Amino acid sequence: MASEIGPEAGDPSRSAEPGSGEGTAFAPPTQPPPTQPPPTQPSSIQSQPPQAWPGYGQQQPQPPYGQQPQPPYGQQPPQPPYGQQPPPYGQPPGIPYGPYGYPPYGYGYPKPPTGTNGLAVAAMVLGICGFLFVTPILGLILGLVALAAVKKSGQRGRGMAISGVTLSSAWIVLFATLITVGILTKPASVQRDADGNVVSPGQVSVFDLHPKDCFTLPPGLIGSTDGKTRTFKVVPCSTPHDSEAIGSFAAAETSYPGTAGLRSDGMSQCLKVLAGYEPDPASLPSGSLVQYIFPNQQAWDYGEHHVTCFIQFPSATLTKSVYRDRSTYTPDQLRFLDAVRPLDDAVSQLNATPQDADLSVLQQRASDIADGAQSEVAALTSAPWPSAVQPSVDSLVAKHREAARLWSQAAGESDIASFGDDARLANTDFDLPDFQAVRTGLGLTAVNPGSGGSGGTGGSTGSTGGGTQSA
Repeated sequence: MASEIGPEAGDPSRSAEPGSGEGTAFAPPTQPPPTQPPPTQPSSIQSQPPQAWPGYGQQQPQPPYGQQPQPPYGQQPPQPPYGQQPPPYGQPPGIPYGPYGYPPYGYGYPKPPTGTNGLAVAAMVLGICGFLFVTPILGLILGLVALAAVKKSGQRGRGMAISGVTLSSAWIVLFATLITVGILTKPASVQRDADGNVVSPGQVSVFDLHPKDCFTLPPGLIGSTDGKTRTFKVVPCSTPHDSEAIGSFAAAETSYPGTAGLRSDGMSQCLKVLAGYEPDPASLPSGSLVQYIFPNQQAWDYGEHHVTCFIQFPSATLTKSVYRDRSTYTPDQLRFLDAVRPLDDAVSQLNATPQDADLSVLQQRASDIADGAQSEVAALTSAPWPSAVQPSVDSLVAKHREAARLWSQAAGESDIASFGDDARLANTDFDLPDFQAVRTGLGLTAVNPGSGGSGGTGGSTGSTGGGTQSA
């Protein structure tokens, strides 16, 4: 007869009845284990009932070494949830990957990226086009970024990135060198005092010359119609020099008048500028010339319409300015200088005219000289002169009346030969001794033969040169 093994009835530790939801029913095995010895106690002695759970401080019986613990007889080991498989032998539960960390799907290594890095290609192209100035900076940046990207991704293009960095760096170094050299070799700016006079040498644009700017002309500049000189080195006038700026004027034409037009206006206008700069041109060093620089077509299109006037001296030995204010002259001196100026300017215009000029041009020059002589005679005879110079003035007036007649005759000649004959006769009436006598009598400096003045064969400065065209 089967019996229930457990605590006595009424014992609080007694397990609940089967099916009550409390405790667990234990049924005796139908056959004793073969290793269990038969009981030795009398059947009247009841064995201690086993506890459902070990008490506090009790240890669970351990299985022999090498054996797996067995669940209590009659119980099944716990099963994994439906649809899951138990972990492999020796693998701890709860780890979703294999014992060495391999992913649960597939094997092998990830496929390396293919293709060439686009930044590397761009860096090399920008390095090649480094002459565009901005591209080397972009090429250097992209090259460095491409090197880092290629190293990380394994793409091709490392060589292109290195080439881009190298070429871009070379361009940057080249530009930096050129800029540095340009700064170090940049001409010094001119220094001026409060009155505008040069106190320290410096470079000045040919169209930005100030009156009283002294300088030395580059060889071969005068007479060129395609000059490339853009600047002059101006110096204090106490420094030896061969030229001095006297002023400028703006061309009247709205469109480019051409070389011939600027040459024609240049001399007449610069002579007027000279009259305000030095009232007595005959006092200039012998052989001095009035010169001018006018813009070419390119400079004109850029808005430069000014003609710059200056005086060129025979050699670079002058160490002072030739400027002189009118207030430094006496009234009689200014009266005489103003009277002879129209004739001086007309003769200077003829001397500046090319020898192969058309007869019509020469005729116009002769007519201007005749008008200048007649104007001079009228001014010299308008009022009496000091007694010391009146005889010399009278002799000068008589000879210049005859010169005016001969120049008028030359202006009407129909051939070059006849014109030349009249011009030579007219020049003999420009008698230098009478002219010198009036000057010295008025306290003006004497002039050397050929230095100019109405008593010589040249104009007031003996000017024969044209201007220089400068872009």
